[in-house]
Amino acid sequence: MADGPQIESIQTATSYSAIGFGAVATLMPRLFTALYGLGDDPRLRVIVRLWGTRTAVLGAALLTADSESDKRRLMTLATAMNVADAALALTAGDDVPARSRILGSLTSASFAAIGAYALANSQ
Repeated sequence: MADGPQIESIQTATSYSAIGFGAVATLMPRLFTALYGLGDDPRLRVIVRLWGTRTAVLGAALLTADSESDKRRLMTLATAMNVADAALALTAGDDVPARSRILGSLTSASFAAIGAYALANSQ
């Protein structure tokens, strides 16, 4: 079982990753949609920016949480959100490019797995 400092490092790294990932989506939505093979629809860029701000804010909230119970609650919510996002991306219809479905589900599943690991190994 992992010790407290290792789990804290994982939570911190996850928080900064979410902030960075969200910042890219918010500030450079064209780059984000290109990486995920989504095209350059201005309507999509709006949604990508909304998703990016949500992701960055959750990362910042986890980073600035004061108590262990608040950190655990935020990590639980973020993990659940990422599980849902992974499932939604993976099961998107055939009109969504395979690259988008696969990368979207893998990215969210990775965040979910890291969160689940941290939760399972924290006190």
